[in-house]
Amino acid sequence: MSLWIDLDNSPHVHFFAPIIRNLDREGVRYFVTVRSFSQTEELARSYGLNFVTIGTHRARHHVVTRVGETAARAWQLGTYVRTRKATAAVSHNSRALLLASYFLKIPAMTLYDYEFAYSSFSNRVSQKVVVPSEIPTARLVEQGLRLDKLITYPGLKEEMYVYDFQPKEDILSELGLDPERQIITLRPPQTWAHYHNQRSEVLLDALIRRLHQEKDAQVMVLCRTTEQAEAMRSKYGLDSRPFRILSKAIDGLSLMWYSDAIFSGGGTMVREAALLGLNAYSIFAGKLGAADAALERQGKLKMIRELAEIDQLRFEKRRGFPQLKGSSETRDFICEQVVRFAKQNQRRKWEDLMISKPQARISQL
Repeated sequence: MSLWIDLDNSPHVHFFAPIIRNLDREGVRYFVTVRSFSQTEELARSYGLNFVTIGTHRARHHVVTRVGETAARAWQLGTYVRTRKATAAVSHNSRALLLASYFLKIPAMTLYDYEFAYSSFSNRVSQKVVVPSEIPTARLVEQGLRLDKLITYPGLKEEMYVYDFQPKEDILSELGLDPERQIITLRPPQTWAHYHNQRSEVLLDALIRRLHQEKDAQVMVLCRTTEQAEAMRSKYGLDSRPFRILSKAIDGLSLMWYSDAIFSGGGTMVREAALLGLNAYSIFAGKLGAADAALERQGKLKMIRELAEIDQLRFEKRRGFPQLKGSSETRDFICEQVVRFAKQNQRRKWEDLMISKPQARISQL
């Protein structure tokens, strides 16, 4: 009887790696499924995780095709998981896991940190929903979450792992970067996400024009997929200085550590940079989530909302590095909740087997 973990996006690997280590210490059996998307598989291998790849991803823009793709992966997952005797499931809002676990009657715990994603289904079918305490409860209730399911954790999702981070200087030689010249990291917006706002692309256009002026800089463009990398080359012609496009898995935290500025049209990477005390800028133009709003209030994250702000950007080589600060409070709390959820449901399953008919109990065991 095992806990099922599904990783359907690359940031989830960083998030679940400390949880999985804790499960090992606590003696909780588990198995991991991974979606073939972005650099999820590569990152899972870099952490030494044992996993099975089930399902892939296409950058679908229409809601009907996205739903169909999720349903197809849920069917694949269900076929596999049915043989694994899963007693509980956990993910960072993997809708395919939730759909499969719903039909297989497997209790599911869902974590998420952006309250404006489509979460109504997750809120309704999950037994427990775990979110940052920064998210107002009223927003969650509006999306169908019952308060008896809600667990709030201190801090932000990225605090699960960023404070244990040790920068690797060999990232510079690995990528052929000159440490004496400016290094700028850029993460394009996730244009296929349902919460994507076209304004982000307008800001990206202006930012790329501005960065073209920095001929002595080294601008590393970290694309999520090879398709996005090809689209960036086609649209912007980023095959010459100061730009370099990457679509493979790299040590992104270390690259950001040695960068003089980090720009992102998404959430996870720019929050990592902000928590590390780096020069973090967001061009995300969708509804501002509570996590990003908290970092902006604290002065750790700079939200770019107007084109004039991009024109006014000035870049210089940073001297020295920030001091890593933080605690394990977020990680300890979330790990405890996952272990508790896994053990409670394993115990319930065992009790159900003990009171069932002997022949049924033997067949299920």
